[in-house]
Amino acid sequence: MPRGRGDGLPPPGVAGKESRPRIRAADSCLNWNVFLRLNARLPALLLCALALMGCTPLYVVHPARTPALNLNGPPPDIVIFSMSGRCAPPCLAPRDNWDYLGSRGTLDRLADVFTAAGYRAQVSGYASNAAATFSSEYIGGPQRGYEALRADFARVARTWMRSARPPRLVLLGHSQGSVWLHHLSRVNPGVPVALQVDLDGICLAWKSDFGAGIRALGDAYGAEPSPLHACDAFWVAGRTVGVKDIVWPNVARGLEVQSKRLPARPTVSGGWPVNYLFEVTSNVRLDGTRSGIERFVSSREDHSAISYPNSDALAWVAGKAAAIAGEWKAEDARQDRTKPGR
Repeated sequence: MPRGRGDGLPPPGVAGKESRPRIRAADSCLNWNVFLRLNARLPALLLCALALMGCTPLYVVHPARTPALNLNGPPPDIVIFSMSGRCAPPCLAPRDNWDYLGSRGTLDRLADVFTAAGYRAQVSGYASNAAATFSSEYIGGPQRGYEALRADFARVARTWMRSARPPRLVLLGHSQGSVWLHHLSRVNPGVPVALQVDLDGICLAWKSDFGAGIRALGDAYGAEPSPLHACDAFWVAGRTVGVKDIVWPNVARGLEVQSKRLPARPTVSGGWPVNYLFEVTSNVRLDGTRSGIERFVSSREDHSAISYPNSDALAWVAGKAAAIAGEWKAEDARQDRTKPGR
């Protein structure tokens, strides 16, 4: 596995603010101290500015441009909940996990499909962590984890989903984020999910990453299954299937992307010629069928590259989602559910 790669870091060749190295403040300050000693002739003001820059965290999280989830307002037509995956060294997961699907524009790419179809969308992105909120020296600003997602989803279910025109719910997950979202749909069987999108759902390091954080929440989950069991196996149609690979009955449609298995030249989304981590098990229903589920293997993109908005993977997802949105529009017309002004 190449060093320095993973869900939370951009693939090689991807330009922009996210491609900047993630440097510990202590290390960068040490480097600048050496620089100062070797460059004593530079003006003092310039040296101070450089020192401050070296001691400042460099990694910035950008909010999605799609309107954010506003539970105090009227319901939109579409609500997209996204969960990002595990960050890579030198970060320490899950402490340094972050909402990269929202930051790099992947969440917006999916939302754009629905707004282009005439729907009003709101989005909310989360980081792979059991806690409601957490922070890290690597990330500019606090992050929201599964407990925040769970609370937001429950509030949507109690309010908007009981209205005369409930929104359609869409789930978008990458790597560990897909695992969290499959667990969410499992423990909320009465809440309909219109579409679930998985980008290389992976259980890597699940219990070692989240065991302590989940146990620290005590009995927060009550009678519902704990997320600790989100990577357990189920007996489905005569074979064992991981919980993360089950599209639950309350989920109408499923789109699954898996990254490349064989070496291949990367696309514009970046990545390595050889993949280091990939999903191989196809999603199924509880009866063993693949009803309402479609799968795409991105033969040129690695585990991280498929999570970028300019990837082949997202092009496939966007195309399929556009077709699904067209079906929704036809269904709305049949049921006379179209709102004024759409």
